[in-house]
Amino acid sequence: MHLSSQFIIYAALILIQVLFGINFSTSKVIVGKLDPFIWSNVRFLIAGVIMLVFTLAARRPHPKLTKEFLLPIVPLSLLGMALGQGLFLLGLKHTTSVNAAIITTSIPILTLLVVVLRKQESITINKLIGFFLAFAGVVFIRDLSQVSFGAETFIGDLMVFLGAFCFALYLSFGKKFLLGHDNLWVTTWMFMISGIFMTLINIPKFSDFVMPEMNNVFIGSATFTIIGATLITYFLNNWALKRAPSGNVALFIYLQPVLAGVIGWYYLDEQITTRMLVCSMLIMSGLICSILPNLMGKKTN
Repeated sequence: MHLSSQFIIYAALILIQVLFGINFSTSKVIVGKLDPFIWSNVRFLIAGVIMLVFTLAARRPHPKLTKEFLLPIVPLSLLGMALGQGLFLLGLKHTTSVNAAIITTSIPILTLLVVVLRKQESITINKLIGFFLAFAGVVFIRDLSQVSFGAETFIGDLMVFLGAFCFALYLSFGKKFLLGHDNLWVTTWMFMISGIFMTLINIPKFSDFVMPEMNNVFIGSATFTIIGATLITYFLNNWALKRAPSGNVALFIYLQPVLAGVIGWYYLDEQITTRMLVCSMLIMSGLICSILPNLMGKKTN
């Protein structure tokens, strides 16, 4: 793969982390007023309809509806979207944003364990050093005094971890499937399957559903989450997963706190501390160490 293509892939992965990083705050606003599973239901159905219209307009040839297509796409949809995001949002409602952010740092580690156990990728010295540096940076960039793992947050913390594990499984098992099918149609199907699955789960809740108060903050958060943190991110993630090792795709999740710090400094005049600079350097060093063989054209898996 050409060097320019590699940079485009990694630029897409960086954009994904920017959008997901902002999504921590917008999702917290939404689940404070709306049941997490109902919100997942709504976001996936709306994203699916938008993606379907776009895919039909692009006149992309539909994959043949064979068992090779239908059997894998259902569990992949649940792992990558319905369960992954549903469990995360449910957990976020019952834990703190800091706890959730720390727990989601397990995604790259879990992904690496899965792909190594499945012999999709091998552990190299570059990957070990890269993961260690990035993980250390992500852990220490947080104010650990605000982390509060206890009985009151246990259920929420567990839900976030299970959501992270589902997404790690998706990154591993989804790669081979994505390589053989059109990304637009796969993403469309995943949204629709996840939306239908969540509708079935939510049937008992619809009778008691009350529309939340609509204000500018809620509407803006919902719009961003559907367009930015669902439609764009999942499409780009699937696109990148076809072209980069699963472990590297997961490793870019460690960029979220760095990008959140930059956004906070630029837009909110938040102070950049020495700890943030040091930890950001650790994270960036870890990323570079891990992806350097790919940029140099060496095989890593």
